[in-house]
Amino acid sequence: MKKTLLSLFLFFALFFNAKAQLTVTNAPPYDQASYLVQNILLGQGVTVSNITYTGDPAAIGFFQNGLTTNPTIGIDSGLIICSGPITVAPGPTNTNPAAGADNGQPGDVDLSTIVNPNMTFNAAILEFDFITYADTVKFDFVFASEEYPEYTCCSVNDVFGFFISGPGINGPYTNNAENIALIPNTTTPIQINTVNGPCAPVSYCDATAPCCGGYPQFYVDNSGWTNPPTNLSPTSVEYDGFTTVLTAISPVQCGQVYHIKIAISDVGDGIFDSGVFLKAGSFSASGILVDANISYGGPNDSTLFEGCGTACLLLTRSGDLSSADTVALTIGGQAVNGVDYTPSLPSQVIFQPGDDTIQICITALNENVLEGLELVSITATSNTICTQSNSAVLEFYVGDYTPLNLAASSDTTICPNTQLFLNAQASGGVQPYSYSWSTGSNNQTIIVTPTANTSYTVTVTDSCNSPVQTQIINVIVAPTGPAITTPDYTVCEGEQITINMVVSGGAPSFSCNWTTISGNDTIPQTVCNSSYSYTPTSNGTFLVSITDGCSRTDVDTISVVIETDCSIIVPNVFTPNGDGINDFFSFENLENFPGSRFVVYNRWGNIIYDDASYQNNWSGDNHSDGTYYFILYLPDGKTIPGYLTLLRKK
Repeated sequence: MKKTLLSLFLFFALFFNAKAQLTVTNAPPYDQASYLVQNILLGQGVTVSNITYTGDPAAIGFFQNGLTTNPTIGIDSGLIICSGPITVAPGPTNTNPAAGADNGQPGDVDLSTIVNPNMTFNAAILEFDFITYADTVKFDFVFASEEYPEYTCCSVNDVFGFFISGPGINGPYTNNAENIALIPNTTTPIQINTVNGPCAPVSYCDATAPCCGGYPQFYVDNSGWTNPPTNLSPTSVEYDGFTTVLTAISPVQCGQVYHIKIAISDVGDGIFDSGVFLKAGSFSASGILVDANISYGGPNDSTLFEGCGTACLLLTRSGDLSSADTVALTIGGQAVNGVDYTPSLPSQVIFQPGDDTIQICITALNENVLEGLELVSITATSNTICTQSNSAVLEFYVGDYTPLNLAASSDTTICPNTQLFLNAQASGGVQPYSYSWSTGSNNQTIIVTPTANTSYTVTVTDSCNSPVQTQIINVIVAPTGPAITTPDYTVCEGEQITINMVVSGGAPSFSCNWTTISGNDTIPQTVCNSSYSYTPTSNGTFLVSITDGCSRTDVDTISVVIETDCSIIVPNVFTPNGDGINDFFSFENLENFPGSRFVVYNRWGNIIYDDASYQNNWSGDNHSDGTYYFILYLPDGKTIPGYLTLLRKK
């Protein structure tokens, strides 16, 4: 769009700031909404469930490097959700004039309510249920759009919303939800037409008050379009404007289930895109939570083995951290505190002012005595606005731990109707091992007789809940015998040729036999499913046979002809009129010079056609009748220039 107005100064500023760019990805695991919520967005004091995403898969993902850009978006990393593909987001802002893509997605009823009577398009919607053990939930975000600044005050007023519903909430949206994506200390939804900068000089619409310049203290210009420009070297993101870091916040009731819907869409049309950056770990609430994180476990993920990693008790709080907070720990179970594991767990822990996390890690002691499972029960209790008691159970196995490994049979090719043994062998870890094959078998060794190419997957787990080890064994069934593909050759006198013998089908291993039928040359018997280069001394004919591992044979005859005159003959007229005669500009004997480059120029010296490996296949494209200059570059460095006449009239 307007990027062409940027000055030369801006160009060089962008060039030298190119390294400071936002990066985005939706490669696995960032293509899963559950991963993005649980591992990126979620912070302290909140548990979530029923995570869903509706929209184009390309419109949601992970971003980082948000603090290294100019201007900074104010958030280092987190979850990004857009009205188009997230790949539009990275800057610099003048690298993608289109700056958007129509995903062909429908709009959203709640977003349409905000921008009524305008229509919404390309909605991307992330939803989940959550429970907090606090009285408030919040998260940080930045809204950005390519509609800024020249489409400010237009009907293409891209919109987003954070719609929260649950006990005590009674709003005008679906499920009585309220929109908490509001301008601070107002009830006004954040949109392009409500938060923007000095857009009057550049807006294509009625850029008048109160729309233009609405709440400029929350707006960051990234376009260089304002007069004078507020940013001469925008390398932050592709979007031409975005908000400062804002916080969505809502009161909640302790321990109750709430629903959040995070949605964004285009408005009026689906052309230019907008995006919302959600800060990593910022979806949080006040309260004290207790959790047990075990580095190595068994079939139950709350099992800790002696000599098998560590278990960490994690206490977290959020919200008001200005005062101290005491958490009582009640220790129970058969395991003896400080004897069966170390260090000894205290009876209480204290959050000092400013502290939000306390972590206590324990290691099961290997006493070289078989003791069976011993239970450790930990109950953490805190007296806060919303008191939560939560227990974590740890179990201990006696035994040393070594990493689990898996070795399995190699990929192989077999003859039809052949029985094959496939074996898996685990080592390390903690026995007993559990094998699982894609055939449904749980044996260490299986017998298969595949009738078609088949991939067999085997996984192994141990009793220490080590990372699952997986191997894939590819078995190829050779349904037919080998087939030789070797063309005949025509070569200029004194030039080298390469015979490419290609074998398809069949089963290893292969054996070949070459026989010279005529001529003075021979081909080594070792040339089997491979290449052989030589300079022919005479015309020749060769017979080759190949036998595969299933005793199946194929034969082929190869002829080699030496041309005494290989010079290229240049035409001067061709008539690409579709009558099947002289429709292509063809050099005679060009096949003797593979890899020749053919370049055609118009009368002004502009290249209109350039083929690095010309195959006599230029039909003139859509160029008019007339005379054109050409150069044919041969592989040996020689050039053949000339003129050609293109004539379509019949």
